[in-house]
Amino acid sequence: MWPFTLILNRIRLAAQSTGLGANKPAALGVAGLLLIGISAQSAFADLYRWTSPNGDVHYSDNMPSSQAEHGYDLINPATGAVLKHFNRAKTREEIAAEVAAEQARQASIKAEEDQARKDRVLLALYATMDDLNRARKQRLSELDALIGQTRESLKRTQDRSLSATPAEALAAQRDVIQLKKNLADLEDRRDVARAQFASDEHRLLQLLAKKPPNRTP
Repeated sequence: MWPFTLILNRIRLAAQSTGLGANKPAALGVAGLLLIGISAQSAFADLYRWTSPNGDVHYSDNMPSSQAEHGYDLINPATGAVLKHFNRAKTREEIAAEVAAEQARQASIKAEEDQARKDRVLLALYATMDDLNRARKQRLSELDALIGQTRESLKRTQDRSLSATPAEALAAQRDVIQLKKNLADLEDRRDVARAQFASDEHRLLQLLAKKPPNRTP
């Protein structure tokens, strides 16, 4: 609330200075005029309220500039209501913590969106676990067949490099190097496919468990 004791002190001093202290009716009239004038003037003046480090609450139309860092209230002089509250300035550590928290929040939102998109794709590919198992069997069989073919080609090429002419042996050795790279690549692709199907299987079981059961008519 507005510190009315300040207003009353102004009225008392004004009455004493005009010699009306003993004349109560006149003093009351002057007090009323002063109160109206002070209230009208105060209604258009900024009033600040702040708390000092020792806990004292201050009201004034002239706030120390250093107090802005510690927070204050802008008060309606006529009603004493808080027009606006200004928080204290944040420390570097607090600002850094807020930035980190916001970055973590955005990362979490993105991760959830990415997972939701992957889930939609997974459910579009496999409606049941049988669908996934068939796809896994087919894909791994294809890779195993390619691996087997590459191994046979590698063995034939290695044999050819031993019995061929020097020029043919050199060409065969180059083919051996390439076939070994191809074989390693295929084996890596098979390992990745196995791991991906295992991950898809785990997630699909979770998604299917969340789906409501089909109701038979």
